[in-house]
Amino acid sequence: MKVRQWYAQLDVFDTVRRYTALMSRWSGEGPTRERLFVSDFYLANPSLLHETNMTSDARKAFNELRVPRPDQIFLRLPSAAVLYQKMSGIQSEALHNMLGRGLCDLRIADSGQFRLSEDGQRFARSLGRKLVLPLESEVADFLTSEFRMVGVGRGGLRAATGLMRIGT
Repeated sequence: MKVRQWYAQLDVFDTVRRYTALMSRWSGEGPTRERLFVSDFYLANPSLLHETNMTSDARKAFNELRVPRPDQIFLRLPSAAVLYQKMSGIQSEALHNMLGRGLCDLRIADSGQFRLSEDGQRFARSLGRKLVLPLESEVADFLTSEFRMVGVGRGGLRAATGLMRIGT
């Protein structure tokens, strides 16, 4: 019998689900492409949030979630920068699929923000409890509330997280 390990970080369909979950919880203007990719990265790898720079309020809210540190989880993850780069193609493909299938509002996407379209909202509702898994719920709420302000202004999101894509 062959066993194959599955990694949510490298699955286009799961990335679409995570994007849908994040965008369905995002109030106001949708996230930029970079913020969506970074938020998705941390939704898939919440233990790596320990390594980011946050405001004291955001850090306090994050600590209340009791997310295990990277050395306390079962998987041994590569560095955040390496894993973020490895997820690049998957994240782009997932976003292109969502745009192509009309799940994102194209008018807003043209201005660099991403928000679910009417079809995207119906898709989110159709997933019901499968949209946000029980262990993801609090992290998704954190990412779309307190974390959305991390890296705004001086230094930007790259300085706060250390994440950047080669060639961007």
